[in-house]
Order: sequence, then C-alpha cells, then structure tokens
Amino acid sequence: MSYTLRSGVMCAISAAALSICAAAWAATPAETQKVRHEHYEKLGENFKAVRDLSKASPTDFAKLEKAAADVREASVNQAQWFPKGSGPEAGKTRALPEIWTKPADFAAAAKMFEERAPALLAAAKAKDLDAVNKAFREVGGACKNCHDTFRAPEE
Repeated sequence: MSYTLRSGVMCAISAAALSICAAAWAATPAETQKVRHEHYEKLGENFKAVRDLSKASPTDFAKLEKAAADVREASVNQAQWFPKGSGPEAGKTRALPEIWTKPADFAAAAKMFEERAPALLAAAKAKDLDAVNKAFREVGGACKNCHDTFRAPEE
C-alpha cells in the first residue's frame, strides 16, 4: 500500500511500517479518516480470513498464521488511528465522539483488543484449531466491545 504525502513524496507503507509513518500521512483530518478506514477494512479482511481458514479442511496453517499475525499487528496502538480532529467534525465517519470524550474508556477497549490478539497468533502457530477458535471468539468479543461503544451503526 502506498500513500502520497502532502509534500508529494510517495510513502510505501507495509502494515508493519504503518504505525511508524502515521504522523507523515496524516496531513489532514480527511486523509487520516481515509487511511484509518483502509486500515480497519484490511483488519476485517484478515479477521474473516482467520474465521474461514479455521473452518477449512484441510486447514492451511501458513495462511491462517499470516492472517492471525496481521490481526495481532493491527491490534497494537489503536489510539494512533484516532488523533484529535479526525472524528465526525472532520467528515463522514462511523467513529463516535466518545472516542475523544471518553479517552480512558476507549483506551481500555483498545487494550482489551491488544491483549487478546497474541493468543490468536500463538494458537495459529501451534496449529491448535480449538485454541484458534477460542482465541477468535475472545478477539471478536474485544472488537464487538469497541464497536458497540465507539462506532456508529451502518446506515
């Protein structure tokens, strides 16, 4: 994935490097919203891949581990995706104002996701489908917890 920065410089951003480059690409609140949306779309794709791969027979553990690793990586530092000024005041977004008006609650929800995601990756690495399914439910619960409080329903 690559983004053109305000300076006109292209920044090729892998999932791993995305958090490092966050300040560079967030030139405007609208750009921040766009990149945030793309990040969460990719996270959703990987989470669905974990679900689908865990149900496949035979299970492709290499792909399952890759998707779980991407979920784990995406779980780190959720606050970076929600800088002040990138909420509803900056344009259309499903991010609710509570992210910014209740920062301790948002931090707790983000921490839950970040703490649960490593178990999903560990289970995939161990090729333990029961543990993958258990961790998938727990990570999904963390996602739901955050969505229920900090994300508006789809229109």
